[in-house]
Amino acid sequence: MLRIGHVWQMALFALLVSIAFACVGGQSLSQRIKHAIWSFALFMLIGIGIAWLMYPFSR
Repeated sequence: MLRIGHVWQMALFALLVSIAFACVGGQSLSQRIKHAIWSFALFMLIGIGIAWLMYPFSR
């Protein structure tokens, strides 16, 4: 059975959703690529930020 860590699961989710958003949102190919990169970066940043804020409560 394949076991993937939480960070890799979050990165995979962020990648797939960012690609979907880019396909739906952008006009030209360059705009779609920029939108996908920006969305992926924000998903990762916000996810890591929320995890960092929740860490003290996990103990």
